[in-house]
Amino acid sequence: MVWRDVCPAFDRPQQAEHSTSAIQFLSQHPEPSAVLITDEALTLRENSAVWEAVLEYVRRGGTAIVMGLFPSFVQPNSMKPFFSRAGLHWGAGSYHRTTLALNSAAVDVANARKLPQRYSQKAVFVNNVVPENMWYKTDDNSVVQSAVFPPTSANTTGETAVAMATVGRGKLGYVGDVNAEDGSNAVILAMCGFL
Repeated sequence: MVWRDVCPAFDRPQQAEHSTSAIQFLSQHPEPSAVLITDEALTLRENSAVWEAVLEYVRRGGTAIVMGLFPSFVQPNSMKPFFSRAGLHWGAGSYHRTTLALNSAAVDVANARKLPQRYSQKAVFVNNVVPENMWYKTDDNSVVQSAVFPPTSANTTGETAVAMATVGRGKLGYVGDVNAEDGSNAVILAMCGFL
């Protein structure tokens, strides 16, 4: 998917490939509309200054979304320390495909009307997420969808593949989908305020 085809706000995205350019992007005026964290690089010690710069941007009122290749390549034991620097208790949860349901208590009415009510995704879930931060959650109808294993309940308290929390005056989101499902693309746009 080419994001600019879906949303004009992505017409001129800026991509940082080095820590210096990333920090420069975060200090420009006007600030970025949103920051997409598309891989696991910010979990690495050598990029801790960039992660701190992203968190400062969020605390000032910015929006950052952890998504894309991040859930596929992050080391599970790196997730809890990564999110704890944002003041969140999120860690690595389950990894499977299931159908999640929109949590209308966590999503504003305008976005809830535009987002799918339910959709299936194969995802790395985060755990220790409070219900009000779960944009989508499993329910009694959610089962592990597998061609190999029989269906078992995927409804695990505190786990979700789609979360967004307030950090300072801003928002930090997570989309654990590893296959870029259409529903997840819409969620990312909504989290960024572009839907």
